[in-house]
Amino acid sequence: MTNITINERNNTLVITKKFEKAASKYGSPEYKELKEAKADFPNFRVVTRTTKKKEETYKGLTYKYMESYIKDHDVNGKIMDEFKVRTGQTKESLNKRSYFEVKKWFIEIYPEFATFHEDRKAVADEIKTLRVTA
Repeated sequence: MTNITINERNNTLVITKKFEKAASKYGSPEYKELKEAKADFPNFRVVTRTTKKKEETYKGLTYKYMESYIKDHDVNGKIMDEFKVRTGQTKESLNKRSYFEVKKWFIEIYPEFATFHEDRKAVADEIKTLRVTA
């Protein structure tokens, strides 16, 4: 497996952050590999690949939390029964649904939870900003 991707469209040699760090040490195998690639493609520039950080969506929304929330907000018990079927906790449930499917269903049942989470995220972002400026 090579650590360098050749992007001819952009005339770049794309490397990872880890490879960049290793290649910065003179005489290392990564240094030699990068030097060889630069010799093969003298007009290409070296670019470090960056990955986009995934946005945290509904962090902390576990099955346990959903169950607790449903217990507090379910008046007739039908939603809890449906939750147990979807999570494979009953004999009637033939197959357990994925977390993504259960989360989507939960948000559809309780749309106010989505806005609650967005409000909580906004407050957390504001607190982070205050810490940075302080």
